[in-house]
Amino acid sequence: MKFSFLQPGRDPEPDGWEDFRRGHDLTAIWSYDVIRASFERSWARPLLCVVHEAGRIVGAVGAIRFGRGPLVLDVRLPAHSNGPTWCLPGGAEGRELIRGFERAAAAEFGWRLAGVVYRMVTEAALPLVARTGALVRQSPGTTQLPVRWPARDGWIATLSRNRRSTLRRQIRRIEEDGTLTVVEGNGRTDLDPAELARLHERHAARLTAPTTPRGWVAAALDRRLPLTAAYFAELIRRDDVRTVSYHEGDRLLAFAVVYDHPTTPMYGPWAALPAEEGGRKDLYFDSYVRIIAHATAGRAERLFAGRGFVDVKRSLGFDYLPMRLVAVPRWAIG
Repeated sequence: MKFSFLQPGRDPEPDGWEDFRRGHDLTAIWSYDVIRASFERSWARPLLCVVHEAGRIVGAVGAIRFGRGPLVLDVRLPAHSNGPTWCLPGGAEGRELIRGFERAAAAEFGWRLAGVVYRMVTEAALPLVARTGALVRQSPGTTQLPVRWPARDGWIATLSRNRRSTLRRQIRRIEEDGTLTVVEGNGRTDLDPAELARLHERHAARLTAPTTPRGWVAAALDRRLPLTAAYFAELIRRDDVRTVSYHEGDRLLAFAVVYDHPTTPMYGPWAALPAEEGGRKDLYFDSYVRIIAHATAGRAERLFAGRGFVDVKRSLGFDYLPMRLVAVPRWAIG
């Protein structure tokens, strides 16, 4: 096995990467060009560890490098929140590849490597990284919706009476609003990536600003990864990325990004103006109506919707999937 650490902002795409990504049904989050775009004007420095055997790629781990002196490998990628950012076999083979990744990281970074943090570890993936000496903690879980209906209305009919009536009222209100322009589609070229990045930054800062000492500590340990204009420019133009946008005249009110996939699409970044600045609260729910309609039309099996707003997502029929954080100190790696 050969473990190679690549910096997409500097190193060329490895031969066979796109074939590996498509062959394992990985979404656009794993596109080398998308990962590369996240470098520009960002403190985040994503790494891609590619595992080769007999000249072909057999696994990969995506991570963020933190620190200049002592450093930590934080196993996650920008905009991913539905599970661990590795593509490896399960069972004993997967555990051995994880240990090989850690040994290769120790050789690559030497004394500076303080440890490895695995985020968004699902229950099924936990045995690959948990071990004596590791710190295992609950972390915010993700959400998923089993797609069982041929059309949007079948999904709405399964919701509570109150949620059904509210959604139907919101759908009518938006359809009848002549001041609102809603556009959705894949491979969008009509949006300004810089405007998307600014709105997303403001939205994320508003939601994640800590208000207590515990909140400050949590924010420091789970630092939010920025999504830059370069990232959105590379992302929304892709045929496997769907964007829903809401404008009032020339003013962008909100947008949603979906990492499209035949069986498991993922709801990605969402951002909106607050009501006090002219935003509309009903657009968030409308985005789910449209994204679920797209998922049912495409005969998807599951729709992932990431972390946060769990109670709201449960009211829309989503299930909660618990996840863990596993921190492995230097002396326990490999």
